Amino acid sequence: MPTLITPTIVFDLDGTLADTVPDIAAALDAALAGFGSSPTSANEAAAMMGDGLNAFFWRAIVAKRLNLSAEDAAEVQRRFIAGYRQTPAKLARLYPGIRDLLVVLRSHNVRVAVCTNKQEPIALDILERLDIRGFFDSVVGYRDGRPKKPHPGPLLEAIASAGGHRDRALMIGDSGADSGAAIAARIDVILVSYGYSPISVQMLPADDYADDAHELHKKVMHFIASEINAFRRAPLDF
Repeated sequence: MPTLITPTIVFDLDGTLADTVPDIAAALDAALAGFGSSPTSANEAAAMMGDGLNAFFWRAIVAKRLNLSAEDAAEVQRRFIAGYRQTPAKLARLYPGIRDLLVVLRSHNVRVAVCTNKQEPIALDILERLDIRGFFDSVVGYRDGRPKKPHPGPLLEAIASAGGHRDRALMIGDSGADSGAAIAARIDVILVSYGYSPISVQMLPADDYADDAHELHKKVMHFIASEINAFRRAPLDF
């Protein structure tokens, strides 16, 4: 008889599970104090998200047209990352409906993971502070020597660490990095439109799209039901 492989649902963090931009913008503004930089709006910060804190920092420096010396830039970058590490979730909030979706997934005994380009210790801290760490079987973020999405490696590691299998996995994200990682890993992907993508997610390749957590909930449950039905239709192996 075929063995049922429990579906695995993998979430991106920033712009998918939670709105984390306010804390990042606040840390950047604090680090730039004294350099004549204007406050960073949520929209400005969101447009620079997706590839980790270092990439965010340099995009911000370019966007703000700050003429910093190499020494000043290095010091500001150090203060930015250190400041963000201290308060990564003071202003961050889960998107409406996300906690309810996580509760339902756990009640269905689905494996659940996070795959993010954020530094892993910071990602774990945010999940703890938002009181959702316990919903996840694995959390894979950026660490030295580990590639970032859209490389498929972190996504496949998140699935394997959760005890899942790529043949029964779904990626949920908000960016081209999430879409690219899923396509490279050959797994299904749903992109949400409420996140930080600088372009419409409809312009990015994906198996489906969702405009809010309620719509995402329906589409994730449809994926899970489809996987279970596929198992039930599988021929018996005598």
